[in-house]
Amino acid sequence: MLSSPLILLDANKIKKRLKKSSEKITVLEKIGSTNDYLKLHADQQVCLAEMQTQGRGRFNRSWHSPFGQNIYLSMRYAFQKDLSELSGLSLITALAVCRAIESIISIRNLKIKWPNDIVIGSEKIAGILIDVGAESHGYCDAIIGVGINVNMQNAAKKEIKQLWSSLQKITGKYIDRNVLSAAIINTVSDEIARFSKLGLSDFAKEWAEKDDLFGKSVVMLLEQKKITGIGAGINAQGHLMLKMPDKTLRAFSSGDASKDRV
Repeated sequence: MLSSPLILLDANKIKKRLKKSSEKITVLEKIGSTNDYLKLHADQQVCLAEMQTQGRGRFNRSWHSPFGQNIYLSMRYAFQKDLSELSGLSLITALAVCRAIESIISIRNLKIKWPNDIVIGSEKIAGILIDVGAESHGYCDAIIGVGINVNMQNAAKKEIKQLWSSLQKITGKYIDRNVLSAAIINTVSDEIARFSKLGLSDFAKEWAEKDDLFGKSVVMLLEQKKITGIGAGINAQGHLMLKMPDKTLRAFSSGDASKDRV
């Protein structure tokens, strides 16, 4: 017997809540990865799946994707920008996902661990994976994948090798993924339009409020080397800034950052 009701994803229910009713939505029962599906189907805009067999996160890490519990969602966006102008895209997407969650659920302590892990305390709630391809005309096509632990209650340590939580574990309430999925699609679309028009600088205040690493001792794993510094926000390109032991500031465009547990 199920401890909670199982409300399956429904493209029509999601579509009814969208600001853009023309949005084409595909809901699949099972897929390798929603990002990979959109790569193979250029005519598709939004893809959700009940289950992923090859879900992945940053650094090609596996993303645990059991059936009917979480959100596995990918969206396609075309940008009239050069690839170099999209360096802040993952950050603003994380901000948009936080805003969408907070608009549906009474959670206000979500933070973002640079560049796009959404956490509560030291537990991961959601992650974002963006695949960007340059088009022949010089513009870019981005596939934005969002994975959120929604109603998941249990997972073996071998399945998730980090601290995690879910929205249901935090709130004690079952969450209709159709409602939350629509909020994410709407909010990400709105914030991407804002980003395209105004750039990353327009999100500076919001990032500062959600920055989980600011003022903390941070360990950056970069090319198998550990670098330690104090989180000092981001620069204009969205790169992580660390204050080094010699008081200089250093920018990181990539790497695996985490709070030092010492």
